[in-house]
Amino acid sequence: MNRTLVLLVVLGVAGGVWHFHKQSKAVDQSADAAAMSPVSAPLAPAMDAPASSATRGVAGGNPVDVYGRTGCGYTRKMIAELERAGIPMRFHDIDYPQTRAAFQERFADSGLATSRGYALPVIAVAGQELARPQPSSVIYAYRHR
Repeated sequence: MNRTLVLLVVLGVAGGVWHFHKQSKAVDQSADAAAMSPVSAPLAPAMDAPASSATRGVAGGNPVDVYGRTGCGYTRKMIAELERAGIPMRFHDIDYPQTRAAFQERFADSGLATSRGYALPVIAVAGQELARPQPSSVIYAYRHR
């Protein structure tokens, strides 16, 4: 009985230490990513801002529309990858009421919504509407439209 109790205590302590280490490592990684990310600063909402300041990337062609939140890691990753690839894009921050209303109107009948809402970012590229796609597939769709 003593051995069983000691084993349970040791396993409990080891599990707690492992969980703490895993959580602190995740916090460190997210802090490092936010510090190094070129889009960690708040982004201007495209629908509320003049078109010239809302479009990022190179001129020419229809830009990729990125709908998301500045606090969303998937959105930040998408924007960073599009910028790295030189793809022109417009970011629409759906935390702004006017942008959210336009977003809901545009994608209401798209079939992208789930029971939990939309998986962000929602991308409009080359006539397609995609929910949380891989950045590589958006870049491919833009370049092969």
